[in-house]
Amino acid sequence: MPTEPIPRPPDPEFPPGMPPDVPQPPIEEPEPDVLPDEVPNPNPDENDKPPKLKA
Repeated sequence: MPTEPIPRPPDPEFPPGMPPDVPQPPIEEPEPDVLPDEVPNPNPDENDKPPKLKA
């Protein structure tokens, strides 16, 4: 019997040339420009002022 390992079909989850046993680094999602807890200020006159802190 040949001692060479049987070639496996390429795994679509891994890029070509990378063995399937190497974990892929997680894809970093870009942070949104506006956080969910932030509300855009409808008053343009107050845009140049620092945001008021909620008590």
